[in-house]
Amino acid sequence: MVRLICYNIEYCEGIEGLWYQYLKFWRTFFPPQRLDERIVAALRKIKPDILALVEVDIGSFRTKGKDEVRFIEEKLGLKDFVEKIKYPWRGWLRLFHHVPIMNKQANALISRYKISKVIYHVLHEGTKRVVIEAKIHVPEEVTLLLVHLARFEKAREKQMEELVHIVNSIATPVILMGDFNTYHGEQEIKLLLKGTKLRDRVNLEKHAQHLTLPVWHPSKRLDYVLTSPEIKVRRYSVLHFHFSDHFPLLVDFTVRKRRKGQKAQKKKP
Repeated sequence: MVRLICYNIEYCEGIEGLWYQYLKFWRTFFPPQRLDERIVAALRKIKPDILALVEVDIGSFRTKGKDEVRFIEEKLGLKDFVEKIKYPWRGWLRLFHHVPIMNKQANALISRYKISKVIYHVLHEGTKRVVIEAKIHVPEEVTLLLVHLARFEKAREKQMEELVHIVNSIATPVILMGDFNTYHGEQEIKLLLKGTKLRDRVNLEKHAQHLTLPVWHPSKRLDYVLTSPEIKVRRYSVLHFHFSDHFPLLVDFTVRKRRKGQKAQKKKP
């Protein structure tokens, strides 16, 4: 059994989503002390094998130069990681790489398993365009895709069209996850589900609460873990962690072994 946690940690600003909390703009520059340690302590209790982090600081002055990805990897005793600034070196967005704090805003994968064959896709719409692709063996080979999609609906729609092509170009079982920013509801992911073989197993626990934002009174589902049919999801839960404005997702899964000589099938676009 493999345990995956997908979590938008909001740069450890410690805001639960109450509107007036966002007025405390100084938390962008001076977040609560030791909140990262509290997050690690909570995660340590549930022992993740793979941790997908959205909105993580990898060494700006607000963390006093500390790379939160390396810190969390070390504290949880995990073995490998990949991190990437979410803004591409393309067009006007390259300016973000010269702005303090923004030039250290990243997404990351941390794993108990060796990470290999890392690719950074750059979408053509939105501001947060970088998609992290990475392979792990559990022991079957699985491809992880981590995203943080645009806030504006038209840009998100274009991004999802591109994600369909990315997913369908991958021969191994896929886990596509992250903050999708689906402010208009789950119907926004229909294009992904229809255009690929990915499945949304959120209803595995029928009576569970599946909304992820804001944590003080959840009303929207912005965070997803979508999986290929070869991946058997045993548990899909929302964890009630109050360290961010997002709740994290917990997914326990196994991977169906391929028969000898069987090759993965790509879905035709």
